[in-house]
Amino acid sequence: MPLILGSLIALAWIKFVSPSNGSAEFAQDPKPMPVDGDRAYGYLKKLCDIGPRIAGSEANTKQRNLVAAHFKAMGGEVREQKFASRHPLTGKRVEMANLVGSWFPERTDRVVLGAHYDTRPFPDREPNPQNRRKPFIGANDGASGVALLMEIAHHLKDSATPWGVDLVLFDGEELVYESDEGEKRGDYFLGSKEFARLYKADKKRTKGTYVAGFVLDMVGGKEISLPVEPMSNKLAGGLVREVWGIAERMNSKAFVQNLGREVLDDHLPLNDARIPTIDIIDFEFPYWHTANDVPEECSGQSLGEVGRVVTAWLNQPKSAAKAKKR
Repeated sequence: MPLILGSLIALAWIKFVSPSNGSAEFAQDPKPMPVDGDRAYGYLKKLCDIGPRIAGSEANTKQRNLVAAHFKAMGGEVREQKFASRHPLTGKRVEMANLVGSWFPERTDRVVLGAHYDTRPFPDREPNPQNRRKPFIGANDGASGVALLMEIAHHLKDSATPWGVDLVLFDGEELVYESDEGEKRGDYFLGSKEFARLYKADKKRTKGTYVAGFVLDMVGGKEISLPVEPMSNKLAGGLVREVWGIAERMNSKAFVQNLGREVLDDHLPLNDARIPTIDIIDFEFPYWHTANDVPEECSGQSLGEVGRVVTAWLNQPKSAAKAKKR
């Protein structure tokens, strides 16, 4: 889960994201894919049944294999991006891998939808210090984004999207431990950094050029609230206006038309690689990094609402979207 940079900002920015201030070419009748929130919630529970899914663990590998098989069954071409890091406490080598499922691989203009699939080692924000070494399931913080990608995979093969689409699971987003003194040990965003590194190194763009990116993080909470993340607005403002404008036309209550907290997350390495990427994140989820981040605090309704807004954007004609322009 990301780091907080700033406090909540509301103010008059709402006018800035109003669709009336966006492109006149926006599709006036968004056409989302038939995303099934209940089925997505079923995937969330199935992932959580595996248990904690820490980077480098057997459970993490089991989850990756499960999603890889699902992507293949849904018509995707699947590959892994293997890399390694050092365990922040022992110094031992930790083997990791991003998982990439690709639809329409022949298309050179592409969109990336990503989510981290590792869980934090322990619930470090648990109010009771004695519970901070208990297993962390990460139903919203980890499983929700992966579950929604699994649901979206059902609809891509027969979708109207004009882009190639890559669904990406980032490993090592938070291989971070906290010492008894409260010191953080480890690095964040290892998987998205590796993804960005490989993309920047591919000068010939052999797998296509990304025109837009979405990071889905904590998108399954019951009382979901999705204001605009400020760094997304700064680095990919055109895409922000498009997505929140579509949400407004769809009468989505989850997407809030103002600025929220500024956070560090997987969208920053992608933007550094010149992929205009936004972070769709509910940072007001009350059980963030606690032992209560469990499926019972998540909702298929929330997953379905986010999925329909994202897929409505994906189904726009190329002429309607300006995501290439930052």
